[in-house]
Amino acid sequence: MFIVSLTYIAPLADLDAAMADHVAFLEKHYATRMFVASGRKIPRTGGIILAKAESEAVLRKVLEEDPFYTRKLAN
Repeated sequence: MFIVSLTYIAPLADLDAAMADHVAFLEKHYATRMFVASGRKIPRTGGIILAKAESEAVLRKVLEEDPFYTRKLAN
């Protein structure tokens, strides 16, 4: 089990523009049961994903597909 802590590095308007793609990414991995829970941090400076994966390397590979990561919106 892993806790992924995302930190936003772009303006919220840019994140909002990518939100639909990010949610689709989350839903894809909820369907595979890799992601267990997720949500925004308060204040809105990032997010959290609770994930199950066989290794950190496997999880990192999946996280590199996140539109927030590929568009350099979050670390």
